[in-house]
Amino acid sequence: MEIALSGELPLYQQLAELLKEEIHAGTYKQGQKLPTELELCQLYHVSRNTVRGALQQLEKENLLLRQQGKGTFVSKKKYNHHIVPARSFTDMCREIGCKADAKVIKSVIKDPEPEDIAFLDLRPGAKIIAIERIRYTDGVPVELEISHLPESFDYLLEEDLNHCSMLALLRKKYGVWFTKSRISLEVTFASYEMSHYLSVPKEYPLLLINSELSDQNGLPSCRCVQYVVGDKFKMIL
Repeated sequence: MEIALSGELPLYQQLAELLKEEIHAGTYKQGQKLPTELELCQLYHVSRNTVRGALQQLEKENLLLRQQGKGTFVSKKKYNHHIVPARSFTDMCREIGCKADAKVIKSVIKDPEPEDIAFLDLRPGAKIIAIERIRYTDGVPVELEISHLPESFDYLLEEDLNHCSMLALLRKKYGVWFTKSRISLEVTFASYEMSHYLSVPKEYPLLLINSELSDQNGLPSCRCVQYVVGDKFKMIL
């Protein structure tokens, strides 16, 4: 798209459309810093007011992020994260055209936490199955997922839960599926361990999603805690 001095659209809108096309084509990539306003003036042969108008337009459309003293950057893509009803992370990614993946970092039998005892209605001395996985979208770590289930789910310890959907496995192989009965959201900050898993700095803000899941028969079956890199997702209720 060329900027036409005699075109019907104002020059700043023409430049905005041109920059938008170049962003979508990968000329300017996610997170990349754009040339300065003066450099854009010289590159596209337009005035500084035209450049500023175009940048403001694209900022309103959330395609650009302007940081005081640092410059203008292409916004990083945000993925839709549906938090109700209970659904597979893999299915969610497939619907928005992204590739999901998973890496198991822990799969053990352990003592329950007080929240597990309360929700899962555990008898004294009961253990739980704890499964921790890093979830990836297009190869980028975006979520630490911790699932606590009753001992009756111990068959999961024998399964390879890497590179797969645990919910799909439970549904297809064991005839178990979940409905989401209660959910809470809050902001937390990455510990050293979380920062390592999610490739973010320590104390980086994360969205904490606590979910209590019941099976198709209404029995409390899973307490799931997800630490989500919030700036990579748009939450959909």
